Amino acid sequence: MSIKILGGFVFLSLYVQTTAFFLSLYGINNFFLVHILTLGEMILLSFFYYLIIDKRLKIKRLVLYFLPIFSLLIILNSIFREPITAWNSTAKTFTQGILIIYAIVYFYDLSTREILVNVKIKSLHLINSAILLYYAGSLFIFMFAKVVMKEIGTMQDVFWVFNAILYFVFCILILIGIWRIAYSREN
Repeated sequence: MSIKILGGFVFLSLYVQTTAFFLSLYGINNFFLVHILTLGEMILLSFFYYLIIDKRLKIKRLVLYFLPIFSLLIILNSIFREPITAWNSTAKTFTQGILIIYAIVYFYDLSTREILVNVKIKSLHLINSAILLYYAGSLFIFMFAKVVMKEIGTMQDVFWVFNAILYFVFCILILIGIWRIAYSREN
């Protein structure tokens, strides 16, 4: 089930990235897509971690308790603070922080049990590493996106190229993890 949820996240991400690309070709504002992706990331990856984190950890119960609150905060941010026609740096930063916490908790969870014993656990470890790498790396960009756009102008392209490279590595690692689980002999 966790891999199906992760697949849903990958599909949403691919859809948003593809749509954003085509909208940008026609000069159409695509900021609303970041708002959709941010909410989708929060919901889908929260459920993903809920399913893979051991039930003995208290944070597992907190995920389902706080997820509606976090989702509501993201929606309220899009309505009142950063409208869908504008940059979504506050909600994106908040979501990335939560996802980084999930990834760290999962690493802690793995360290308290026998790890890397089968293909699924190895693949989940790879996927978790990809999530931690991407969201920790792009957190800086989204935290300071508004400042970067105002202060350094044309240098902002360097940040977006860095984010695109991180995102590409993130997608490749997730796809490798899913592929290894889907085609392992242990299934």
